[in-house]
Amino acid sequence: MPRYHFDLVDSETVADEGGAELPDDIVALDVAEEIAKRLLAERPELRNRHFSILVTNQQGEEIGKVPLDVLH
Repeated sequence: MPRYHFDLVDSETVADEGGAELPDDIVALDVAEEIAKRLLAERPELRNRHFSILVTNQQGEEIGKVPLDVLH
């Protein structure tokens, strides 16, 4: 199963050191959205500050980004 990483990014990156093994890119993006929602619930001050969860695969290729600003 492929490994995905979920980094918190703005002008700098907070790297996900461990990652998670998931079946495919679609599931990885769903997980990123859940991470973003949980992060905003715990840290509401991050809203409107242009943070995103960057999803990359095990080769370091970008799969997508989930901006925290668009979640409710």
